[in-house]
Amino acid sequence: MNVLLVLTTFKYLARLVLNKTVEIREYGKDRYGRTLGVVSIGGEIVNLEMVKAGYAEVYRGTPATGFASVPYWKAEEVARAAKHGMWVHGDKYVSPRE
Repeated sequence: MNVLLVLTTFKYLARLVLNKTVEIREYGKDRYGRTLGVVSIGGEIVNLEMVKAGYAEVYRGTPATGFASVPYWKAEEVARAAKHGMWVHGDKYVSPRE
């Protein structure tokens, strides 16, 4: 685990949400019972911002009904190409899912 990347990710997320009121739109549960949802603040989608910055991956499980994943996949593709966040490691990056 890259501790510096973890701390950078945490700080980025904190800048987005700390001391702010968030809205959560739930789309269902994954196979482990975890909530699949979108977090937003004043129209800004926090999940998408994290993917754009390279600090989050697109969920690889079965997509939740009604969730539009295309913008997330596009954002991840751009972040990977630009080597943002975790994608700076290129092929050496190992997803937590693996």
